[in-house]
Amino acid sequence: MTSEPHRTDTTDGLAALSADLERVAERLGVKSVLVMRSEPDSMVVAATAGEATKHYTVGAAGKKAGDDASRVPLYCERIVDTDADLFVRDSRAHETFAGNEDEKEFGLHNYLGLAVHDQEGKVVGTVCVLDDEARDYTDEQRGELERLRGAVETIVAEDGTALG
Repeated sequence: MTSEPHRTDTTDGLAALSADLERVAERLGVKSVLVMRSEPDSMVVAATAGEATKHYTVGAAGKKAGDDASRVPLYCERIVDTDADLFVRDSRAHETFAGNEDEKEFGLHNYLGLAVHDQEGKVVGTVCVLDDEARDYTDEQRGELERLRGAVETIVAEDGTALG
C-alpha cells in the first residue's frame, strides 16, 4: 500500500474546486496552492493543494502583523489590506517580506497572490501560490491563478460561508 505525499483539502464550500487546485499546483509547478480567508487578526487556510499541504492544513491560521512594526507582514495580509495583487520573486532579498513566516518556517520564499472579493466587492481572502525557488510566472500561469480566483469568487457570491 502506498501513501500519497500530500492531500488536497478544502472547506465544504470549496470542495468543488479540489481538481482545479491540483491542476494549478501541477501546471505552475509550485509547492503550494492556497485559498485563504481573512479574519480580523489572522489569515486562515480554506483550501490547500500541492506538496506543502503538510504545512498548510484547512483551518490553520497565520497571525497578521497588523500595526506591530516589529513583525514581518503576511503576504496575504498585504493583499487584503491593499486589494492589489502581490508577487514576491524571493522574499529573502525583499525589503518588506524578508524573514516572513512562510520563508522561515517552511522555506517558501516565492509568492504570487490575488485578492478574493465577495459579492459587494470587499476583499475576503486570497488565492495564492508559494514555492521554494526564486522564479517568475508566465502570463499563462498567472491566468491559471486568475481563473481559480474567478471560480472561488463565483462560489463565495453564492455562499458567503464557503471560505469557512
